[in-house]
Parts: sequence; structure tokens; C-alpha cells
Amino acid sequence: MILGNGVDIVKVSRIENLLKNKKDGFLHKVFTQNEIEYIKNTGCNPQTISGIFAAKEALSKLLGTGIGKVNWKDMEVFHDERGKPYVKLYNEGLNISQNLGIENIELSISHEKEYAIAFVIGEGKSEKVDVKVPDDIKNILPMREKDSHKGTFGRVGIIAGSKGMAGAAYLATMAALRSGSGLVYAIIPNSLNEILSIKLTEAIIKSVEDEDAGHFNLYSFDGLKEIIDDMDVLALGPGIGVDEIRIELVNKILSTYEKPIVLDADGINCISKGNPDILSNRKAETVITPHPGELSRLLRLDIDTIQKKRFEYSKMISNKYNVITVLKGANTLVTNPKGDIYINFSGNPGMATAGSGDLLTGIIASFIGQGITSYEAAVLGVYCHGIAGDLAKMDKGEYGMISRDILDNIPYSIKRLEW
Repeated sequence: MILGNGVDIVKVSRIENLLKNKKDGFLHKVFTQNEIEYIKNTGCNPQTISGIFAAKEALSKLLGTGIGKVNWKDMEVFHDERGKPYVKLYNEGLNISQNLGIENIELSISHEKEYAIAFVIGEGKSEKVDVKVPDDIKNILPMREKDSHKGTFGRVGIIAGSKGMAGAAYLATMAALRSGSGLVYAIIPNSLNEILSIKLTEAIIKSVEDEDAGHFNLYSFDGLKEIIDDMDVLALGPGIGVDEIRIELVNKILSTYEKPIVLDADGINCISKGNPDILSNRKAETVITPHPGELSRLLRLDIDTIQKKRFEYSKMISNKYNVITVLKGANTLVTNPKGDIYINFSGNPGMATAGSGDLLTGIIASFIGQGITSYEAAVLGVYCHGIAGDLAKMDKGEYGMISRDILDNIPYSIKRLEW
């Protein structure tokens, strides 16, 4: 069974600068003699060096230590006769891997223009091994002060739902509550007030005028504006539907609300049919969480094209619209305009079920409301969402899993990060 994984991305230009300024010192500090000989045989190719460097960082994350406790040279990368990389561990690296029950490590190194990417999987037999959460994920979650109160952990507004899609509002709201928010407001069309007031016993229900249409309309905006001014962050879009009126409503919210917004589902579909450039003009950060179909509508490209170059299009959309992009799917990507990239390896195919994305939206909004930066909130949210799905799989399996199973496991996914 898979006991853990680690991933790292290295910008090749960073290695090129190190080679220019302190080549020999850098090589002898990081690489073993065998690795240095391999590197020199490639003509000190910066991409090759970047790949091996990334592999060592990824290995340290698999072990849960980071570089420091495990020395650079306690991890050695070799290549077989076909050029496939593999790894050997020594000293503290070997001791830690054995304590974790890791019996085999699979290593993959890939290159994409200016980046080298390494991914490792640790395999073993023990079902009882408690694999450590990587430090770069764990360190995002802040420790709670003893004198905290519910206002300390954010006011999160969930603008969601329409007739037939009350579940989207329910799941996003509950996910925010289960992720640690102190106050979560389900902001819904008045037509959904009764059913969600019954289902959401811990949330605050704020319904706005919809003229019995069953969905938000332009008469909803004044009520929405009054409510959202007090929020620390908004989640906008799950299950709201798409038409000309709702397109205009989404545009109004994006242009007038001056705090972070997590834009998902029909929120993305509305700007795809309306004015995507409105994202670039926002004064606060925006996180968009498209699946490939939603991104295809935003970019006006077919899904197959996007899936073949997920990495490139995720970066492109972040740069084009100045947003943090969470491109969902197997190995969800998180990118931002600064060029930071996170590839997620938690989760499983059973999470491809209705409502799963609504949960992710609520989780990310919750973390932002608690004061975590939007990019780190997206990274942490994606990771915890995937772990919650993995925990649900252990109980229900992939075929029978539904979104409520993932929802029930959100607290346990976060508990893994606590001190």
C-alpha cells in the first residue's frame, strides 16, 4: 500500500544562478560523488541538476522531515540503464523510512521548460503506519490562541443555491463550519429559507428577495450588499444557476466587494458568459476553483486541450486574470500570479461525485476567513479535502462514497495537522 508521497518543483533558473556563482561549493554540498559524476557526464546540464535537486526535496517531504534532519547526502539518486531514476537512503534517511514502514520508494522526475518536477511514493505493507503530514502543509495551519472567540475565526459568507440546488449551499456552508470558521452565513434566495433553516442548525441563515423565482435576481442585490459588507470572505457561485440576470448580479458582487472571494461553479460560468476581465480589476484576491469543463468555458478551449496541458493553462489563467487558480481533477493544481505552484496528491477517484467541489469551496473560504493567505488557504484546502476523501474511502470505498462522507471526514483531515 502507499504510505505517503512527496513532491517538489524547482525553477531551473535558480540552479543556473547557483552554478554561475558557486558551482563547486553547491555541487559538493548537495550531491554525492556518484551524483556529481553523473551530472558532469551530462555537461552539468541545469535541467538534470534541477531534477535531482527536486528529487531530494521531495524525498525529505515523504519522510516528513524536510532538509536538515535528513542530510542532502543521506539521499542518493541513481539512474538505471534506461535512464529511469531510483533512490537509495542512508543514515538518518534510512532510519526514518524504516520507522515509517516504507519498503520501496518510486521516484519520477519530469521537466517542463523552466521547471523540474519530482514526485516520490513510499510503499509498504503496514496498515497502521501514521504517515507524517509534510511540513510545508502542516505549517500553514495557525495555532489557536486560548483567549479566542468565534469572531476570531472569521465571518464567512456563502452565496449559493437555487431551486433544486439547495444541496450546494448546504455542503459549502457545512464544509466551512467543519473547517473551523467561527461564523458562517448561508446567503440564499428567500425560496430556500425554510429548507436550509432546518438543515443548517449551526449556520446563520440570511435570505434575500427573489420574488419567488427560486433563484437570485437583481432584486436580491440590495439585500446581498447589506449582508456581505460584514463578511471577511465570500464563497460565490455553487448552485446559483446561470442567466443574464445572474451574470449581472455576479459582476456586481465582484466589482463592489473589496475582500477575498472564492469563485466556483456557476459563479465561474457567469463570468465566462459575461465579462471575465472583471477579475483583473478586483482590489482584493480572488480564488477560482474550476473543474476542466468550467475552465474550458472561461478560456473558450475544448476540455481535451486543457487536460493535455493542465500545468500551462493553470498558470496562464492566474497570470491573465490575476487570480489564484485551483484546477480540480486528479492531482489538482494550485497556481498564483507570482508563479507559485502546488500539485496535490491526496484524494482518490471516489471523490468524483456531486457536491465534492462545493465542499472544497467552503473549506478554502473558511481558511481565508481564519486569516490564512489566499494561496496557502487554497493549498491547505485542496490537501485537506483530498485527505477527507481518502478517509471516506477507507470506510465506504470509492464506489459508494458521496459528498456527505467527505464532509464528515473534514475534521479528521484537519486533525492530522494539529499539534
